[in-house]
Amino acid sequence: MQNALSIRQLSRNFGGVRAVHDCSFDIAEGSITGLIGPNGAGKTTLFNMIAGLFPPSAGQIMYYGQDVTGLPAHRLFHLGIARTFQIPHEFSQMTVLDNLLLVPPRQAGENLFTTWFAWGRVRRQESQLRERALEVLAFLGLDHVREELAGNLSGGQKKLLELGRTMMTEARLI
Repeated sequence: MQNALSIRQLSRNFGGVRAVHDCSFDIAEGSITGLIGPNGAGKTTLFNMIAGLFPPSAGQIMYYGQDVTGLPAHRLFHLGIARTFQIPHEFSQMTVLDNLLLVPPRQAGENLFTTWFAWGRVRRQESQLRERALEVLAFLGLDHVREELAGNLSGGQKKLLELGRTMMTEARLI
């Protein structure tokens, strides 16, 4: 089985502070892997490097055999890498459902030409995305709050919403 992610001797320094040093591991495709460690061990820094929020000082990040070291977050997102954050960042004045519908990449309605000349295609895709969003909400147990403003959710519900938005990307690596 191919590795979804391979990290080789990854390091990140912030001035004189060594946040991550010489980290190496593999994550097999289809596996669920956790990363544990005490506060300040570099877990968030490692995730930020993998997600492209900042580049490593040294080392290599391979995603399904492709070297993605140092690529920016938007490029990694389109390759299928997504992440959640410790503190949820919902669109508080939008409904829970709209928070999910906003996320999927390559929506037909993003292109002005398609919006004007292929409105039927835009409507079909919106219908499919709405169906997918409702499935995600049901899976996460949030279907009963789908029309609620996201800012009104509890902290735990906001974390689930954040996970739901990540699920809507259909990323291969979360």
